[in-house]
Amino acid sequence: MDEKREGEEKEDEKREDTILMECCGNEVEASQEELKGRVVLKLGKGLGERGNVVMTRLDDHDLEQIDALIEVCAFRSRSEAAAFFIKEGIQARGDILEKVIPMVQKIRELKEEARKSLIQQEGS
Repeated sequence: MDEKREGEEKEDEKREDTILMECCGNEVEASQEELKGRVVLKLGKGLGERGNVVMTRLDDHDLEQIDALIEVCAFRSRSEAAAFFIKEGIQARGDILEKVIPMVQKIRELKEEARKSLIQQEGS
């Protein structure tokens, strides 16, 4: 029985290593244990309060990877994993957001200006 359990644990470790390699793509040169540490250490840090709900659809491959990370206790839930990867993606592409956010603010201001103008015209 112990041999069977030991074999299962080795299979779990192999699967975990594979998941970490796929999940951390460009960090492949780091050791597996270091990668695992990076993923686990980031959990819960910087996620803050997550009171907003976002529905999303994932393909089977992405969902399998998230579920595998949950299975090896890297994340507690799909929600936590999705929040983590969304945050990482936003941070990784901050350059795009730095350009887009000021434009969005201008658009919002113009919309508000147009709305106020329409209200004034109706009142006249």
